Amino acid sequence: MPIDCTSCHGQFDCLQTGSGPRPLKRTFKLYQKIRSYAVWYLENMGVGGTLSHVLSQQQTFTRNNPLSPNSEVLDLRPGELVEVKSVDEILATLGPNRKCRGLLWMTGMRKFCGRRYRVLKRVENVLLESNGELRKMRNTVSLEGVMCDGSEFGACDRSCFHFWRETWLRRVTEED
Repeated sequence: MPIDCTSCHGQFDCLQTGSGPRPLKRTFKLYQKIRSYAVWYLENMGVGGTLSHVLSQQQTFTRNNPLSPNSEVLDLRPGELVEVKSVDEILATLGPNRKCRGLLWMTGMRKFCGRRYRVLKRVENVLLESNGELRKMRNTVSLEGVMCDGSEFGACDRSCFHFWRETWLRRVTEED
């Protein structure tokens, strides 16, 4: 039976030690990384935007500084109703590495844009499987029923919750 070496994060670091008897080859890792970026850019920027980005090799998300200390803080609590902002609003918060303050905007998250969800819980600490490090997180939540289906990552079956920066969400009321 072949070993499935993909993960929900498009990288293999967390699976290397326990995935199987043979180490992953560097060329396969490189292929997976390039594929992950290509899929992400095509999904979020379209063919024209992707070509423009590759040809110019410049940062296309310059509307906001993703490292700004003034990033939106909503102090969301479990049970609150939120709406995921539009793709364009979220892309405006990302840096050149597809991240907002270190958190990756993952392939597959765009299908949740414009929809409403309840906050499941605040994400304060995360254990990194790759090295056992416990990382602190701020202004990040998980949403009820919003999970990675793995379709963009080789049919991964982990069903990980997506992490959402509060700046990617807006608080709404039942009446809105």
